[in-house]
Amino acid sequence: MRVLASGLTNPRGVAVGTDGRVYVAEAGTGEAGTGRVIEVRHGDVRALVTGLPSAVSPEGEVTGPTNVTVFHRRLTAVIGAGPRALDGRFTTLRRLRPGSDRTLGDIAAFVDAHPDTTDVDQPPNPTDSNPYGVARVDETHYLVADAANNTLLMVGPAGSVRRVAKFPNEIVSTAHLPFPFPAPAIPAEAVPTTVAIGPDGYAYVGELKGFPFTPGSSRVWRVAPWANDVMCDPGATSGPCTVFLGGMTSVTGLDFGPDGSLYVLSIVKAGVFSLFSGGDTTGALYRVKNGVTTELAPGQLPVAGDVAVGRDGTAYVTVDSTSSGGGRLVAVRPRRHDG
Repeated sequence: MRVLASGLTNPRGVAVGTDGRVYVAEAGTGEAGTGRVIEVRHGDVRALVTGLPSAVSPEGEVTGPTNVTVFHRRLTAVIGAGPRALDGRFTTLRRLRPGSDRTLGDIAAFVDAHPDTTDVDQPPNPTDSNPYGVARVDETHYLVADAANNTLLMVGPAGSVRRVAKFPNEIVSTAHLPFPFPAPAIPAEAVPTTVAIGPDGYAYVGELKGFPFTPGSSRVWRVAPWANDVMCDPGATSGPCTVFLGGMTSVTGLDFGPDGSLYVLSIVKAGVFSLFSGGDTTGALYRVKNGVTTELAPGQLPVAGDVAVGRDGTAYVTVDSTSSGGGRLVAVRPRRHDG
């Protein structure tokens, strides 16, 4: 593993172009306008797009640009949840250019009109939206994973937004919590954080899984991008939405390698609750190939944010992704015998 960039401010999503340039979305410091996208090339790091939204959520999390995708050096990014009264670019999909950006899709407006009917937040918040992952389908269509609305959305021409799939809640155990809990199991929201297009043309969507953040409860779904408002069923064995991989923990990144391998990133291997309780915050990167799951760079990826894989099989990972000034971009190259 080698460090390509350091001193980053809440680095979240990462993308790599066909020319090897790597792009990182930084949520910023929490001060307005400190969100940005950087470009890393041949060891050089430069701020490509600056002045993007940044804020601190009521829970103390820095929010801003959460992910980025690139095609022929054209950048598209999602801006996560934030105070739209202060900056209307929060909760949108945007086309980025140096010195400018424009709205491709208003995710907040769509969710306001299509609330989450399975919301289990207390107090209830069915119009909560936090677009977190993005994948390019073609020149005018992008898939967005909305972590708060528990949906996969398609943003199309002229700002159109439609729901591709809804991910269900799951009854999960509370036995891992370090304090007594009134119920042995409770419903947890899916919290889809990441989406990638597979070699088969399907969308693969990874779950973080909401409170109580039970280790081993996160899934990777396989979804047909052309599906229309499908309610995903974990028991389905065919159709437009099926479980591709289960038993994962706190997934925040997915991508496919040049050989078709799926790379799955866990922000914290022990589960997200460790972020709040002072536990082990080491993340994990897995390569899934021919039904075999192999961990790469074990023990070396603290608070891992996202993963993107280059044409040569190098995996680019953001780490210390909740650090203001201590974040890094690292490169992980699988050894020949890994998977």
